Parts: sequence; structure tokens; C-alpha cells
Amino acid sequence: MSDQDKKHNRKTDKNFKKRRNRNYVTYAVILIGVAIVVFTIFLVYSGDQAKIRGEAFGKALEFIQDDLKKTTQTFHTSVSMFKEENMSKKEFFERAKIHEDAMTKIILRYDGLQIPKSFASAVKLFKLSSEAQLDSDIQMIECVLNNNDAACIRSDSLWQESFEYEMAALSKFKLAQGPLNP
Repeated sequence: MSDQDKKHNRKTDKNFKKRRNRNYVTYAVILIGVAIVVFTIFLVYSGDQAKIRGEAFGKALEFIQDDLKKTTQTFHTSVSMFKEENMSKKEFFERAKIHEDAMTKIILRYDGLQIPKSFASAVKLFKLSSEAQLDSDIQMIECVLNNNDAACIRSDSLWQESFEYEMAALSKFKLAQGPLNP
């Protein structure tokens, strides 16, 4: 091989190495760009999923609270009807049993919630409120059916306890929502 051929081969070899190095840099830049795009998409997707889960939790909790309110209103209507003698003792007792069963099922629904960590204490207080409400209603049944004044006093006391738990739960819930969701 002549000297000129050797020079040409060395030049070609150097140019090839420069091009190859530029290709590596180009591939690295492209790879980093793709990684940034993928990471950004992941963050947006994760944020959207968290928002969806939060909304689902909020709706499920709202349904529980609505069902609790309806069940309690129906029970208090039955109590009023019984006190006004528009309902027999047997019918009131049957409705009271249905009410107890419905309340128990509603309370169990709290355990099935997918609770975000920041809302756990609020949900615990909502559940305690519901349990105290059920205990109050059971005492109310005893009070109404047997004219038991002590049961009436316990019912009122438990109702007050339920109310206090509810207010504390609402306060914790608002705190967990943060300042952006008044």
C-alpha cells in the first residue's frame, strides 16, 4: 500500500470515527428527549388518575351520607307516626328492625371505600358518627316502645355525640380538601 493510500485510509478512518461519535451524541439526545416526554406523560396521567380516584371516593362518600340521611329521616317519621298513634306497636317494631339492618349495612359501606390517606381521619369520624346515630336510634326504639325515660336520655346523649362526630368529620374533610376546594 502506498503512503498516499495509507493517508487516505487514516483520514477516512478519522472521519468515520467523528461521524460515529456524532451519531452517538444524536442518539443520546433523542433518547433523553423521549425519556422526558414519557416521564411528562406519566406525571400527567398519574395526576389525572389521582383526580379520578379522588372524585370516585367523594361520590361514594356522598352516597353513603345521603343514604344515611334518608334512612334516618324515614325512621324519625316512623317514630312520629307511632307517637301520634298512627302506627301499631308491631308495625313500628318491624320498621325499627328494618331501620337497624339498613343502618348496619350503610355503616359497613365505609369499610369498602378507597380512602386517600389525607381523608382517613374524616372517614373514621363519619363512621363513628353513624355508629353513634345507630346506637341513639336503638335507644329511641327502647324509649318509644317501653316508655323508658332512661333510654330517652341515652338516645339524646348519643344523638349529641353523633352530631359532634359529624361536625368534627366535616371539619377534617374540609382540611383534607385543602385551600383550593372551599
